[in-house]
Amino acid sequence: MNRVARHSIWQRLLFWLTGAIGGLLIGLYYLTIRVRNDASASQFITNVPTPGIYPFWHSHQLTAVWHLRRRGSGIIISASRDGEYIARVAQSLGFLPIRGSSSRGGATALMELIRFVESGGEGGITPDGPRGPRYSIGPGVLAMARATGRPVTPFAFGLSRFWELPSWDRFRIPKPFSRAVFMAGEPIHVPPDADEAAMAALGEKLREEMLRLEGAADERATDDY
Repeated sequence: MNRVARHSIWQRLLFWLTGAIGGLLIGLYYLTIRVRNDASASQFITNVPTPGIYPFWHSHQLTAVWHLRRRGSGIIISASRDGEYIARVAQSLGFLPIRGSSSRGGATALMELIRFVESGGEGGITPDGPRGPRYSIGPGVLAMARATGRPVTPFAFGLSRFWELPSWDRFRIPKPFSRAVFMAGEPIHVPPDADEAAMAALGEKLREEMLRLEGAADERATDDY
């Protein structure tokens, strides 16, 4: 069960306003961004969720949460107070926030997301979050696949023009009137009896595919101009 710390009335009001206004502001901003689905992302074109696990880089979060809104996807969000703001916005966009992080409630949150995927849900996860290193593959994504039997289908958003924040993940914010291209990779299946060596090899395979997707999507977005 998600557990959120108690807050004052004013803090709860601020959380509510953030959820109510945040999604609207993101929507208004993204009216200036043209997002195009590559043929590889055909399973995401409708708002019908596809049971499975969908990893994307931490730096791609902003475009990912907007483009994949209203699918009912489960996502892990930090249990911190700052995470509460993000969770409220994500919920307003149609996501199921599952609260936890690598330092607080992480194992519980991962188990909750596993149960959600096992029941036929769709789980989004940033394998290099919440603290990095950038472009790393944490153990959670492959552990979910091994436990649930669901495939891991990586995806990426390429941007023609964007700001890159000086954060550990080099967080991306698309510039107004730029173009985004959404690409997905081939599903990766994790055997239920995969040992440590097999998991390490699959993690490297996933990392290479996610890096390839980011490069290819960026190139496609730029070429389209």
